[in-house]
Amino acid sequence: MNNFFQYDEDSIHPDKALLVTIKYPDIRDKEAASHLEELGRLADTMEVETVASLIVPLKAPKQKYLTGEGKAQEIRILAENKEADIIIFDDDLTPAQQRNWERMTKLCVIDRREVILEIFAKRASTREAVLQVALARMVYSLPRLTRAWTHLSRQKGGAKGTRGEGETQLEVDRRLVLQKITRLKKELKKVKSHRDTMRKKRREIPLPTGALVGYTNAGKSSLLNILTRAETYVEDKLFATLDPTTRKVILPGGKEVLLTDTVGFIRKLPHNLIDAFKSTLEEAVLANFLLHVVDTSDPEFRQQIKTTRSVLNELEASGKPVIFVFNKIDLVSDTFLVEGLKEEYHGAVFISSRTGEGTEELYRAVEKVFNESGITEIFTIPHDRYDLVALLHRKGQIIEQKWVESSIEIRAHVSLQTSSRLHKILEGGMI
Repeated sequence: MNNFFQYDEDSIHPDKALLVTIKYPDIRDKEAASHLEELGRLADTMEVETVASLIVPLKAPKQKYLTGEGKAQEIRILAENKEADIIIFDDDLTPAQQRNWERMTKLCVIDRREVILEIFAKRASTREAVLQVALARMVYSLPRLTRAWTHLSRQKGGAKGTRGEGETQLEVDRRLVLQKITRLKKELKKVKSHRDTMRKKRREIPLPTGALVGYTNAGKSSLLNILTRAETYVEDKLFATLDPTTRKVILPGGKEVLLTDTVGFIRKLPHNLIDAFKSTLEEAVLANFLLHVVDTSDPEFRQQIKTTRSVLNELEASGKPVIFVFNKIDLVSDTFLVEGLKEEYHGAVFISSRTGEGTEELYRAVEKVFNESGITEIFTIPHDRYDLVALLHRKGQIIEQKWVESSIEIRAHVSLQTSSRLHKILEGGMI
């Protein structure tokens, strides 16, 4: 083994990585190149320097190394020649394949899933996010305990460190890991209960809610800053923000809505991270409408739209009113593309979160959704306010109505505008 593990976190020299993506017969050359480019951006976010990258054509995955043994030796030699410290695969490696690679190369070999876990570990800031990342890493590490460089050896070594103070934990056994997983789940249950309480209080505020969704680095945080005049953290890297941020937006007509920025989606987002970040992704499920933000300047934006829709379907959040927001329009010089998108996505808004172009159009689009969209709620109406009962019958669709001691409980589907009006009158009487 080399002294790669004795890495000093204060060193000015970043890790050097060789990036590998597999091109199966059903993947186009352009698509494979895009996958490799995105892996490079993930490596950059993990603060790793890419020294070489390659696309490996493969008809079918091989059991030992994923690639054939001949190609594996070529990759090993390239890594040596480029003095790489890490080999990163864009495709998932089985625990056995990782062990085989590390024995053969004497280097750390990780896959896309592990890169994303490392980035999330570094970027998480709230207590819940930190716990969720720790849990996801433990679950990922469990079948990999016999690796030469297990995740457990890095719990104190930092997101990009694959060595360091935690090395003595290499001998940790399965029972210890399972105990930690159990403990993390218990802690998360407590934190989730607190979050649910806070969310309930927020939802009692008589304001409709919207969620900003989209591919990572599409500009959601920048857009939230423009609309709310806030100062949400923004950086030109993947997964710059992980924790949900909610801000109030005052529309030109005086109406108010709450907008929440959510974690960016990405191709091959690990399923355990979808579960882990329910704290932010649930905002998309609970929101009254969605702002689907798209990086129009990215050549792969159509595939990114498909990825976002796929994740929303998985979260059962796809049946809501959606405003497509084509962002970074200032970076697009193809006017035919823009005109085509306007025809294809009727009602979409074209905006630049950098210059502010299109902001007024977006305000109007949100206001239109506010006026036209509906929400199903339960209203508690005092017996002396039958005028409000009449209002619900007139403006909404009554689903259920029952009399209790001092009030009438009505479950109805109403417009966001009617909902906001009733809540203001009732001063938070919703249950």
